[in-house]
Parts: sequence; structure tokens; C-alpha cells
Amino acid sequence: MSFSSRDFRDCLGQFATGVAVVTARANNGAKAGITINSFASVSLDPALVLFSVDQRAATHSLFAGECDRFCINILNRDQRDLSDLFSSPVHDRWEDLVFEDDCHGVPKLIGNLATFSCKRHAIHDGGDHSIIVGHVQDISLGNTGDPLLYYGGRYRSLGK
Repeated sequence: MSFSSRDFRDCLGQFATGVAVVTARANNGAKAGITINSFASVSLDPALVLFSVDQRAATHSLFAGECDRFCINILNRDQRDLSDLFSSPVHDRWEDLVFEDDCHGVPKLIGNLATFSCKRHAIHDGGDHSIIVGHVQDISLGNTGDPLLYYGGRYRSLGK
């Protein structure tokens, strides 16, 4: 390999991505979530989507093992605080957060652009990440608007 991991990361940062928060509920009822920018559609029929989670993440065992249901919440540009909240080591992210449960009892964020309620379909090895494929069970389209974007190592907005 003729490049460093920092160089690789800088090159990846040249691809603009949307920002989402994946939420789940553990078997003991505890709510969990993680900020991602690795969301992608996989298939229309069946409806499949994917995201990846670092194997060192505190929530890895939850998403890759314990919980077989999760919600992918696509954030709008005014929800940067949620992105920051779910990417930081805060002890109780849910304390003052307004949310509702989807039809399967999984916490779903309010005010986002769209939510995909999923049942885990497959897990694939992705090096230092696990690739989680979800079978979409339900969708909800929120208010349309500008997405929260990440590019070049920082948050961005669509140009008008």
C-alpha cells in the first residue's frame, strides 16, 4: 500500500454524503443510536438498504448481533445537533430527546427527512467495519427539505 490511512480518509472525504442516525432498542429496553454516513440503497425488490458500523464502536454488538430491527433516520440540515449527539460519547443521549417508536417498538427520530424501519437481512465482513443490510419493513417521508451533508471533513449545505 503506497498511501497512509490519513491519505485514504482525505480522498474518501471528497465524496459528499448524507448524514443519518441509526437507532435501535436492546433486548433490555435500552435505546441506542449511532451517526452514520455509510447509508446506501441495495435493492428495490426486495427493499434493501445498508450501513456500516465500526467493529470497535460501543454499539457494534447491538447492531451486528442483539438487535435485529433498527431505524435509519435521514437528517435534515437543521439536525446537526442530532448528528453530533449520536457521534459523541454522551452517556444518555435520549434524556431530553423527543422521539416516537415505530410499529416494531424501535425509537424513531422526529423531524428528519425520511425514516426506514428495517429488519436485519444480512451482515457482511467489511474489514474493520461490519456491513449491515436491512430489509425495509416500513418507511415514513418527513418534510422535504435540504439534507445534512458531510464533505471534506465537515458539515455542508446544498448551494442555491
